[in-house]
Parts: sequence; structure tokens; C-alpha cells
Amino acid sequence: MKKPAQSKFGILADQNFVYGLIVVFFALYFITGVWLFGVFIGLSILWAVVLEFWLGAKENGWKNEIKETLIALALALLVWFGAGFMLQTPSPLNAIVSCSMLPHVSRGDMVVLRGDRLQAPLVDVPSVEGIGNAAVYQDGALVANLNGSVYAYCTQKKFDTICNQFIRSPGNFTEKQGPLTIGYDKCEIVYPKSGQKQVGPCVSYLEVGGVRYTDNLSNDVAVYQPGKDEYYSRVGDIIHRAFIKLRTPDGKEYFLTKGDNNPVFDFQVYDSASGEGNLPVEMSRYKGRILFAVPYVGYLKLFISPGAIPTPDGCDRVYAKWS
Repeated sequence: MKKPAQSKFGILADQNFVYGLIVVFFALYFITGVWLFGVFIGLSILWAVVLEFWLGAKENGWKNEIKETLIALALALLVWFGAGFMLQTPSPLNAIVSCSMLPHVSRGDMVVLRGDRLQAPLVDVPSVEGIGNAAVYQDGALVANLNGSVYAYCTQKKFDTICNQFIRSPGNFTEKQGPLTIGYDKCEIVYPKSGQKQVGPCVSYLEVGGVRYTDNLSNDVAVYQPGKDEYYSRVGDIIHRAFIKLRTPDGKEYFLTKGDNNPVFDFQVYDSASGEGNLPVEMSRYKGRILFAVPYVGYLKLFISPGAIPTPDGCDRVYAKWS
């Protein structure tokens, strides 16, 4: 470590002080959950990098420090692309931003990916057309045709008659989406900090080809890039569990995903304000599956990404079936 330098920046030019600030802000962020401390962490990390470069330049000269920095960047790129080649993926590392995979993968985890096979049941279907548009049935009778799902509709139309019935008795509702049939049920949600519990609608099963599929933790957790016109494209890469794979007669393969801590599939999400939803994921957008996760390391990336600092919804709860 380079020696602290006396300058007009005073104590802010002391590396030990800056690293101490990072540790203190980390502790305050995790204790309080206040997003502003996350901003301070990001700024402190950036200042630590600038300070390291500046002190190195003062001690060894600007040319030498620039040379060392370029060598370090080249080595980092070599490791990144080398790891990507060995793991068969363009993105060997990724940070978990949301809480949609609790309790199995947590916000702030750094995950290592491998881009080979994706473990999930494979089913042949005539087409994937119609997936994302729901024909909603109540007790077997068609009641509505909706974008996304009845769940997405009812989170935005809370005083609708259908929604009142859906919230009370979700088990009476099913959706027909292309070759798929989706059933609902009531799921218990637990809030670990307060100990409170509540019950809400959630997907119970997916049926295709006469076979019903339910949550299966042996399926891989996949990382994929949403299509540019899809709702999830706003948040970048999605890290959710593969539920099932679909193969059409022309040989194309798709997969359907769902967050373990989410009530519905990704393709059932729809935003009425923007008119955007999500589609089945083409295999060309598959980046890899999670090999393992390293807790907390991913926060280093989150704290230098301003949009990722605030804690998202869903981080205070988990479905009782997992707890």
C-alpha cells in the first residue's frame, strides 16, 4: 500500500481513512437498509480507485502509473475472456440485483456462470405463438382475454369484479396461453423480520402436452438477456429458474422462467402503462446457468450502479413453501 500524501484534500488523501469509510458505510447500509449509505459506498469506492492512481503517480511518475494501470486492465480482460472461453459464456460473472430468487440466491451475491446445457424438462409443442396473451377461465368458463395474465391485470385493476373473485379464490382460475395451461392457488408468504404472514394468489402449475409441471429446484437457474422490446429489458440480464423448455417443429428451442420468490412466470408479467410484456426466451439469449454464488461480493458492483442501490420490492418476504 502506498504512503498517505499530504495535500489540500487532507484526511481524504489517507487511503486507510477512505477504506475505513467504506467499511463503516457497508455496516450502516446493512444495519439500516438506507439507500443513501449505498451511494456513499459507491462514491467511496470510486474515490479509493482515483486516490490509488493519484498516489501511485506521485510516487512513481505518471507514465509508470499509466503503464501499470494498462497492464492491470489487460490482465483483467485476459482473465475475463479466458474464464468466458473455459465456461462457454460471454458473461462468466454476474451480480444479483433483485430478491426474486430468495431464499436460494440473494441480492448482493456474485454468481459464476457456465454456458453449457440448461437443465429443465423439454417438451415438443406446435408453436409458442400466443404465450404472453391469456385467455382467462373461471370454473371452466371463459371470462376475459388479457395481456400477460390475470395476475398482472389484477395488480393494476384492483377494484375489478374478476379481480375480487381472483384474490378470494385463485384456485378457480386457469389461463390458456398458446399450448400452455396455467393454474393458480393460494400461497403463504412469510415476512422473516416481523414474523407476519399473509396469503396471496400465485401460480400452482403449468400444463403442456397433457402433463403438469410444478416448481422443481433441480432445474437450473438461468441467466438470459430479455428482448429489446420486452418489459424486463429495462433491468438488464434476468436471473431466474428455468421451469420448462419448449421445442417447435422447426427445431427452435425456447425456455420459460420464473423467480423462486415471484408469484408468476416471466412471460405473465405485463405493464399496462407501457404496453410491454415478456415472451418465451429464445436459446440465443441464454447466457448461462449458475454454478455457484459468493455471498455479498456482488454488492461491489451494485454500489457503483446508481439504479441498483435502492432495495427493490420483495426483499422482506419469502414464500413459506421454501422456508
